[in-house]
Amino acid sequence: TPSRIPPPKSKEVQLTNQQTSTTTMAPIPEHDLSTTGGTYDVNEAGIEFRHAPPLPTPKDGTEFLSRLENNLSLKVLDRPSKNELVFELVGVDISFANALRRIMIAEVPTMALEFVYMWNNSGLIHDEVLSHRLGLIPLNVDPRLFDEYGFDVDEDGNPAATDRNTIVFRLNVTCGRNAADDEKIRKKMEVKWKGEGLVSGYDVAEAQKKKEEKKSGGGRSNKDEEMEENLEPSIMNLSIADRAAADAVSSSNVQPTPIDSPHRPFTKHIYTRDFLWSPQGDQLSRFPLHSAGVGSGVGGGIRPLHEDILVAKLRPGQVIELEAHARKGVGKDHAKFSPVATASYRLMPHIEILKPIYDELAEELVNWFEPGVFKCEPTDEDGHRVKAVVSNPYACTMSRNFMRNPILKESIKMSRVPNHFIFCVESVGMMEPAVIVAEALKVLKAKCERVSGLADDALAMGE
Repeated sequence: TPSRIPPPKSKEVQLTNQQTSTTTMAPIPEHDLSTTGGTYDVNEAGIEFRHAPPLPTPKDGTEFLSRLENNLSLKVLDRPSKNELVFELVGVDISFANALRRIMIAEVPTMALEFVYMWNNSGLIHDEVLSHRLGLIPLNVDPRLFDEYGFDVDEDGNPAATDRNTIVFRLNVTCGRNAADDEKIRKKMEVKWKGEGLVSGYDVAEAQKKKEEKKSGGGRSNKDEEMEENLEPSIMNLSIADRAAADAVSSSNVQPTPIDSPHRPFTKHIYTRDFLWSPQGDQLSRFPLHSAGVGSGVGGGIRPLHEDILVAKLRPGQVIELEAHARKGVGKDHAKFSPVATASYRLMPHIEILKPIYDELAEELVNWFEPGVFKCEPTDEDGHRVKAVVSNPYACTMSRNFMRNPILKESIKMSRVPNHFIFCVESVGMMEPAVIVAEALKVLKAKCERVSGLADDALAMGE
């Protein structure tokens, strides 16, 4: 049974709806105009669509689905980083591709801070501005493990906040007179927080450290030894000198600068590591501190995705004390819920060499005009040394620089394939990009089923 979360008795600030790669080599696909209805020809001025006789209209839905199944393909091209994914989608209309892109941006649900209960804020940042900044902090939690707000109701039938639909964070920071006094205040408050069962970024780091020590037998972790083995040797092969240089620039050896003069007031920087997660119900058992985590974050309980995001700055005596509730939402309601930093696509380039390109002109094309798209191959045609051939059309950026050369302009034909899309998805981090694509397809499927059901109901009413 979900545990009810009582709302704090304080001033409430609700966030408003304000909007705040190189790919891997792949086989060059064949371009069939009959399946696309035409092609986009590229010229100096831009692109023009050239129509071609399309396939006959399907007789019924079965033929349409059969044709779609035979032409549709999805292939991963590259994974530049954990939060980036490049894939190609072939055999669909542009409306399908754009719907998938828009769903990834605006309709895949995530968790974000929605309500902020401000108890005390004597800093320079106003309550509303601070609340908006908090809402944009990405959370390292899988939204699929939580329910929509409104799924659970109270005795009167009103939506109730429970441990299945709400995540509670607290922030309670006070700026001391100086760095030493501030650290003393933090440690004193830390004892109080642990007694209340609150979890800070320092606690997660400590739990992760103990896990690593236990795995490595209490000594140095295997990860550290592996990293040390993989380090490139020093240019001068002076490891002792390298360590000395690293020690010289460490924070403990840096001399005070004029900006750190004794007459300058101490400034406390508030980071997301200062957020206190308040586990509700069985959340601590479902999201233990030593867990590997979900999405692309460091894991460990429910925490902000990055612990070093600057939230605010305080001067001696200033205080921020608040409670924030995270709920499930979608990007079309507020940009903070969007799981992607960007999701875009481009049409697949199609390049044809109409006239052979040899020797110096071929080398100029390969190295200067379109790097990575063409390559030179040895040839003995008519006494020439090398010949330019298309090697990787995926790398083409449609710069059209080759059109500056009148000979190359007549020798190369460039176009775009209307039903071949190259997607680039960059996740914010709470979910991996492949998961976002899969969730977007589920949303699109549900939309199609809903429309199909409405159509069936309309036909039934007409009969």
